[in-house]
Amino acid sequence: MANEKERGEKKTAVGFVRNCMAELKILLTALLLLCTIATLVQFLPPPFSFSPSDLRNCLSAISSSSSSSNSSQKVTSPPLPHPSPPVSDPPSPPPLPPPPSIQQQQKDQILDGGIIKRAFNPYGAAAYNFILMSAYRGGLNTFAVVGLASKPLHLFGNPTYQCEWVPQSNQTQQQQQMPPSMSTRGYKILPDWGYGRVYTVVVVNCTFPVAVGQNGSGGQLLLHASTSGGGDRDLNVTDTIEALIEAPGSLNASFYTSPAEPKYDYLYCGSSLYGNLSPQRVREWIAYHVKFFGERSHFVIHDAGGVHSGVLEVLKPWMEKGYVTLQDVREQERFDGYYHNQFLVVNDCLHRYRFMAKWMFFFDVDEYMYVPPKNTIKSVLNSLSEYTQFTIEQMPISNKLCLSSDAGKAPRYTYVLLYLNTSHLSCFPCYLAICSPIFNTYL
Repeated sequence: MANEKERGEKKTAVGFVRNCMAELKILLTALLLLCTIATLVQFLPPPFSFSPSDLRNCLSAISSSSSSSNSSQKVTSPPLPHPSPPVSDPPSPPPLPPPPSIQQQQKDQILDGGIIKRAFNPYGAAAYNFILMSAYRGGLNTFAVVGLASKPLHLFGNPTYQCEWVPQSNQTQQQQQMPPSMSTRGYKILPDWGYGRVYTVVVVNCTFPVAVGQNGSGGQLLLHASTSGGGDRDLNVTDTIEALIEAPGSLNASFYTSPAEPKYDYLYCGSSLYGNLSPQRVREWIAYHVKFFGERSHFVIHDAGGVHSGVLEVLKPWMEKGYVTLQDVREQERFDGYYHNQFLVVNDCLHRYRFMAKWMFFFDVDEYMYVPPKNTIKSVLNSLSEYTQFTIEQMPISNKLCLSSDAGKAPRYTYVLLYLNTSHLSCFPCYLAICSPIFNTYL
């Protein structure tokens, strides 16, 4: 019985295959055609390649032909979904920039008489022509531009500076018959006493023959820095620097003609702080000098990498009370100058705050101001108020013992301390050199 049952099932399967032979032939033919097309596509060049939409259209055509051959079985296939629109190719990447042009080199030449003229081909630049830090108005017709410049250029060359004032409003120029711009020669001052390295400090004084911008129209100060053949005698490279922009209505002329009482009696401009400073020593120093100078004093600290978290924690309470302004000048470390560009930051401080205090002090955080007994800083400075500069003697403190009996035995060092008065400030070349200056802003 079992054998007869198996024979019956085999006959049924063979009969089913015979009945569907036509459909199987069509299906196998379609698969063979599809595989053939897929194989040929790989060998076609890019212009004849198929997109995904073309392949879907081909498949839909094959499916429709298969459905028409099955009409004898009265079976209708459901309509295929509408093919999706062709997929756009991804955008091509932007073209690469052209390679930099190669400088045409000069070649050696053989002159008459067999002389060989050698050629020299310069590339790049050793140092910047000018690095601007700041610019400040010092009066109705005078400005100061503070920055760095190439030390060899100033030591062995003769770079020049031209100052130009460009008014903001053309309408105001026409109404007042003012020239479109005014130029004057810039007077350069090198205040580092030869201590510069790759870069030296340059303060350019721009003094115009007449007042500029006093009508409140605004304008800009341009500094034209020329190498004058210092780097290459065949070239006079000139860079135009936008040193100062004065917005319309921002100038108060009475500030320079009738100055009011300064905000502070004493203002300290600190040198660049760097290294691993002791927070405890900084705490002692600032507390001592706030007490020494009094409530109408202010301290400008320049951070060149020395104000770490411990020192900052010490300074924050004094900053909140309005005694300390902290300036981050670490960016100047990019440019190799003497002592973390100390002369740069103190000259900037001088011109930035010169109208805000009666006296300006310049010394280091390892130095302490001291006046003899029965004297005050006010009485000492009042006795010297007629001087623009004077010297004081500094006595080093022992790092082990501090005995009053040693006062006359220790060696003394003389430093120049400048006192400057603002009432005559425009007549005095107040640019800091290698000294610990104090400026009386009333002289």
